[in-house]
Amino acid sequence: MQLDLLEKPAITPNLDQSFLSQKRPFRTLHYLGSKFRMLEFIRKIADEEDPCRGAICDLFSGSGSVSQYLSNYRRIVSVDIQEYSKVICSTLLSPCTDKDILEYAKSLRTSPVRKSLEGALHPVIDYEKGVVEAGRNGELNAVCDFLENCSLYGAMDAPLSGCGPNLALAIEHTINKIKKLDSLDPIASIYFGGVFYSFEQTAHIDVLLYEIKHAPLRFQNTLMAALLSTTSDLVNSVGKQFAQPIRPRNKSGEPKKGLPTQLSKDRNSSVFDTFEKWVVKYSNLQQIVKGHEVICMDYKEALENLADDVSVVYADPPYTRDHYSRFYHGLETLTLQDRPIISKTKIGGTLRLSRGLYRQDRHQSPFCIKSQAPNAFHELFKITSEKDKILMLSYSPYEQHAKVHPRVMKLEQLITMAKSYFDVVKTCSPGAFSHSKLNNSEKHLESSDFGEIILVCRN
Repeated sequence: MQLDLLEKPAITPNLDQSFLSQKRPFRTLHYLGSKFRMLEFIRKIADEEDPCRGAICDLFSGSGSVSQYLSNYRRIVSVDIQEYSKVICSTLLSPCTDKDILEYAKSLRTSPVRKSLEGALHPVIDYEKGVVEAGRNGELNAVCDFLENCSLYGAMDAPLSGCGPNLALAIEHTINKIKKLDSLDPIASIYFGGVFYSFEQTAHIDVLLYEIKHAPLRFQNTLMAALLSTTSDLVNSVGKQFAQPIRPRNKSGEPKKGLPTQLSKDRNSSVFDTFEKWVVKYSNLQQIVKGHEVICMDYKEALENLADDVSVVYADPPYTRDHYSRFYHGLETLTLQDRPIISKTKIGGTLRLSRGLYRQDRHQSPFCIKSQAPNAFHELFKITSEKDKILMLSYSPYEQHAKVHPRVMKLEQLITMAKSYFDVVKTCSPGAFSHSKLNNSEKHLESSDFGEIILVCRN
């Protein structure tokens, strides 16, 4: 399968620098390991290695910051195995130019299904508001009970046990109301309500999911990207990720004193207001280099089918045991809307739902698995070399003594491996650089004095 398009300029025309200065890339998602602050460095190396400016394959495109920035200069082939990344990158690289989308987005807050969804979720919406108010008055145990037992998916998966009778009644009434919703399927509320967002917020997310599915085709991708950015902004968790919901108790089992404040920080924000701001942001994008391509595919398959005009492969695979799907599974579920089975884990001898409510089928990258990583890198080097492409491989060094998750492959191993496939292997570094981190100090991935390194490999 050849991934070709009709229009693929090999050399980008001269660009208006004033235009580019107004079109700086923006953060689409709260994303670990984002390359947002080293984009110019990446472009500089690409231009030095490939002055003819052929197309660039952004092999693990994630939140799209690299693809978006480089798309102002070259044709981009954006690749990621996650569907949410495809939605984001498609919007960035082929923006909607129809300004009618702004009025359309505003009209969604008055959707006829809003009343039905809010009505179905009313028992838990009302209960949650009462519990949070009680928490402000010092009744923290009720807040803990809510956060630990409010999952609608959990209640549908197994009989409720261990929670207060009023919460159990609110959940039971809500589930009965949901069953009567005919064609409406409140995915966000069932999977994430109360856990990562307030139930009122997930009701509104479900309104938008329904309306986007029925929107004019020319608007759908941009509206969905705006919703994904909205949910990333509003998720009420450590580090704005879906890895773990808020833990309401400290290690001794006592309720955390700042719990009400921690909840109100994100859960009071309007989904519709935030969504409309993101639609404006996405609709202001312009793209003067044409022929970009966005592919949802495994890295190996994508490499094997690279178009001939791709001259550079930029690769930023994960290097630690942290599977990115664990942090962004919520975005994937909202994108797919496929009612996934949630994985379970054994805790204290009992099989329970994973705290983060992970999809059972979530993708786990071979680059994160110590036993599989060497072969994955061999395949990356081998196929790229055989295709006679220039490989720019990002790598974030770490201090051996630092409290960080070790890389499954050391830089020295990668250099040795690369030399068996490429004639020229060299390292480039922009200096000190620190990645996005989780907020808990013990979970910080410390920055290195050596900064981010790009391993350049070519024949």
